[in-house]
Formats: sequence, C-alpha cells, structure tokens
Amino acid sequence: MNSLQRMNLVFDGEKPDRVPFVPSIYEHGAAVIGVTPSQASTDADLMARAAVDSFLAYGHDLITVGIDIYNIEAEAFGCPVKRFTDRSIPAIDGHPLGGMDTLDASGLEVPEEGAGGNRLGLIIDASRTVMREVGDRTMVYACMGGPFSQAVELRGFDRFIMDIYERPSTVHELLEKTTALSVSHACRLSSVGVGVNVYESWATLPLISPDIFRDFVVPYEKRVIRAVKEKYTTPAPAVIMGGDTSILIEFFIEVDTSLVVADYMTDFSFMRKKIQSAGSGMVIRGCLDPKQIERGDWEGLERPIETLAQKSAGMNNYVWGCGCVPLDTPREHLLRFKEMCLSAGIREGGSTA
Repeated sequence: MNSLQRMNLVFDGEKPDRVPFVPSIYEHGAAVIGVTPSQASTDADLMARAAVDSFLAYGHDLITVGIDIYNIEAEAFGCPVKRFTDRSIPAIDGHPLGGMDTLDASGLEVPEEGAGGNRLGLIIDASRTVMREVGDRTMVYACMGGPFSQAVELRGFDRFIMDIYERPSTVHELLEKTTALSVSHACRLSSVGVGVNVYESWATLPLISPDIFRDFVVPYEKRVIRAVKEKYTTPAPAVIMGGDTSILIEFFIEVDTSLVVADYMTDFSFMRKKIQSAGSGMVIRGCLDPKQIERGDWEGLERPIETLAQKSAGMNNYVWGCGCVPLDTPREHLLRFKEMCLSAGIREGGSTA
C-alpha cells in the first residue's frame, strides 16, 4: 500500500495498513535540497524540488507544497516581504493598512494571479510539478494563508483586534476581500489536483476568543471550503491551526474541514464524540513538539507519543504529525521520530504492515 492509498482510506474513514505519518515540512524542505528558504520561496522549481526530495527522504504520507506559507497571499495584497541571503525564513515586513486611524478596505483590490509580479502563480506551478512527479504515490496538498490571517497581516494584529471590537463592519469588509482571494486561489490550486491547507494561526486560541472565531473566521472559511468542494474532487480542504482545538471542535465541524490538528494534551474523547455524533469524517492529526525532534529529546518525546497512541487507539481517522519542522533538524532525527510514532501505534494495536 502506498501513501496515497493509505491516506485515501483514512479520509474515507476506513482502516489503513498503518497509521499515516504526516509531519509539517515547509522551510525544512529548503535545507533538504541545500538552498535557503528565500531562494526556494521565489522559484517554482526549487519549491517543488523541496517538497519532492523531502518525500523521498522521509516517506511521509501527505506532502505540502509551500515555503513561507503565510506570506504569498498577503504579499499579493501589498504586504512587503523581507527575504534573506542567510537561512532565515522570509517574513512580512509591514502592514499596508496599519497606518490608518480607521480601517478602510474599500480601496483594496483583490489581486489576480501574476498581477504586479505576485507569487500566486508560482505555488500553482510548483504544485503542478509535484503532482506530476509523485502525485500517484502520495497525497499532495498546497499551502495558503486563510482569510483571517491575511487580514491580520494587512492591518497588524493589535489594530485588527481593536477593529473587531470597535468597528466590526470594517473588519467584515476587509474579510470579504481576503476571502475573495482565498476562494479564487484555492480553486486555482485545486484545478491542478492538489488538496488545499488553509492556515489560520492568527486565529488560534488564546490569541482570539471562541466568539471571535465564530463570527470572523467560521463564515469565511466555510466559503472557501464549499467553493472547492462544489467544483473539484481533490482531497478535501483542511483548516490548519494550533492551540486547544477541542474547544473549537464544533466550529471545525461547521466549517467542514477535512482535518484538525490536536496536541497530546487535547481532549480526544470529547473530540471523537463530537465528530462521531455529527457524522463527520474529519481526521485528527496528533501533533508533537518539533523543537524536541530538532534537538533529539527522545526521552521527552516518549510520554506524549505514548499518550497520543493510547488516545488514538482504534481510530481510523488519526494520523501522526508534528508542528513545523525546524530548518536545521537533522534528517536522522525526523526519521527516528517517525519510527517512534509508528512503533507506538503498533503497540496500541495498529498493523505492522
């Protein structure tokens, strides 16, 4: 059974030969191919090679195409991105709407692919290459920043939160613009056959409250996911964020995300009950600390791995994972982490296949 077949079974709610391994590899892919993150983020061939060669090195069951995963859409709207000649990760370097006393998005134009030299087309080209090279062997997703996180980058977090409480109508106006880009970009990515990961780390608890998530995240994520599902039969879109996702599980079900991230402290029994009662096929991705993997803290990883193995025992809709793998993580460390996860799954009754 190859990785694609394995993940298809999981998303269908059926038992795979073993629990899939799905680490978060973005900038680390640049290290795998020996280039800087800034180089890989501005070259479609290098971005694709980073994803493909990482898959060949680690054999993970779902690969993601993307390097600076929060920057591409925000940059297309006008956020400056600072790049580096060293191994630093590209970063947003200013908020175009941040200087306004009162938020006004009326003059903000929704960018088209390639307009003004943006990189929207670059990640589409990279995704197309990855699908052509390994799409018959493993599941492929592309990365994009979500509507809420794009809006935060345009305005700046502190001002944006103040706007939510003081001038919510202006926030909704801005979110209409970022959602329009998200829908069009997600559909263009889906047209080449990849799934779409919509990243919303700025919407993570405790940065915002559940009420803000309900009113300013859920309605817009639903539009993106529904637009893709109505037109494409690609792997279903996923909303990716950290924090205690069990608190928001009913919202994730409403959004209809295909996957939710959960760390070892999350209340799995509560999440499983809610997912099952809703008749949802949502997959839970157990998430371990990538910094522990980078430094080889195997003793520190043993307990959370065992905890997740116990919590996920008997679940068909579970995959192993970790947060964003740091750039300089030794290759042998990530391979050892993979072996620890798969071994723990076997001890809890998983297949040895």
